[in-house]
Amino acid sequence: MAAQRSADDSLMSIYRQLIALALLLLLLGIIGIRYFNGLQQVADNSLQLEHNRLLNVLAMVRSQWLSQGKPSTLLADWQLSGVPQQDALLMDKGGWPLPATFDAAGCQQLWQQLLGASVAQAGITVSYQTDAQQCDYQSSSGPSIRYQLRNGRVIFLTAKAEQ
Repeated sequence: MAAQRSADDSLMSIYRQLIALALLLLLLGIIGIRYFNGLQQVADNSLQLEHNRLLNVLAMVRSQWLSQGKPSTLLADWQLSGVPQQDALLMDKGGWPLPATFDAAGCQQLWQQLLGASVAQAGITVSYQTDAQQCDYQSSSGPSIRYQLRNGRVIFLTAKAEQ
């Protein structure tokens, strides 16, 4: 009888441990799902912050362009990481920066000139649409920024808007 009771107690202990392990795995699963969903939101917010930075930089560049008498090339003075840097920006007749070449490489260079970071650092893929004359900057998580070269318009598209 004592042996039976000992075996029952042993089985109950194993049963409790299995239930505790299942609850722990369930809790870790829920936390993991929330964590990875949070990473998606952080990536989306990161590109949205870049969108706001791009809008501010374009407004500042256009203001400099107007104050310097609307030159075709604007020498922009930047302060990147405490180091002064000068970039010659090609300017549109309307006062909007243009890429040196009208292709994806030119759009990458323009992003670097305006925001001071490479698209690789930002995790962005770049394409150029010839017919619309626009640079598309898309994050791996889906949202994208479109910079229309004709009028300087900057559009932020969420991943849901493109579907």
